[in-house]
Amino acid sequence: MTFNQLKYFVTVAECLSFTEAARCLFITQPALSRQISAMEEELGTRLILREHRKLRLTPGGLLLYQRFREILDAYSQAVSDAKTANLGYEGSLRIGFLDVYDISELFPEILHTFREQYPKISLTMERHGLGTLPAKLYDDSLDLILTYGFSLYDQPELVTVNIQKFTSCMMLPAAHSLTEKEDLCLQDLNRDQFVLLRDSICEEGHRYISSLFEKCGMHPNIMWADKMEDIMLWVQTNNAVSITSDRTIEKQNPAVVLRPIPMAEAGGHDITMAWRKSNFNPAIAIFMEMLEAHLNLRVICVD
Repeated sequence: MTFNQLKYFVTVAECLSFTEAARCLFITQPALSRQISAMEEELGTRLILREHRKLRLTPGGLLLYQRFREILDAYSQAVSDAKTANLGYEGSLRIGFLDVYDISELFPEILHTFREQYPKISLTMERHGLGTLPAKLYDDSLDLILTYGFSLYDQPELVTVNIQKFTSCMMLPAAHSLTEKEDLCLQDLNRDQFVLLRDSICEEGHRYISSLFEKCGMHPNIMWADKMEDIMLWVQTNNAVSITSDRTIEKQNPAVVLRPIPMAEAGGHDITMAWRKSNFNPAIAIFMEMLEAHLNLRVICVD
């Protein structure tokens, strides 16, 4: 039995007329009669009785009509739901933000507009460390991430959008003796204890900071941390200094002071949104189109 035969039978059952049903189905009356006869032959039972040019359903025909009607209604609803999902009007979107990134400047308005325009999309947001975010794209825990662009170098299967620039800064304890020095430069901290994320978390970031030290002729004492929270513990307790970005939430922390690094190499770095090319969640396209329209951005594929 074919899907078309289900539709043919339901239409005949509702019209109780082969002529009217054929007109609704845009087929000839003889062809429709043959289809119904084929169904009855296949099932081995009568479905429709023909009496003096009038039709009526047998008890079995009435039962099948009710069940087939449910099947067709479910099919129509499923198709409608699929089209709606492909347009992104319902579903879910999971966004991961870098744990130290300050979202207050850019994202509150966009997130509010997104939720207002697409209330059926379940939006979730999480914070994760620099090394964790790309991994959560690849294991499908997240749909979109926001992170430092250099952490995505050599990451296959990603599409990226650079949304902001950041400048690297020196991060000192508020009690540090050099926080008020007007012409503070990186070399002034050569004798301080630095605490930085270890190279296994982000090799490109490690190379970048190493190049800053090399440019300044520095060989500082460095201890390595696994996450930004650990770095902050050392800096806030006046036991170390570090390097961070001017987009960090820590600029609001009264226990630390951020000072720009007066080097050309310290500026012009990217804050980046990324997602997997193989992730066809339609809500990604909707969110990114909204973000790109707001910022007039350009999509870049990472090969």
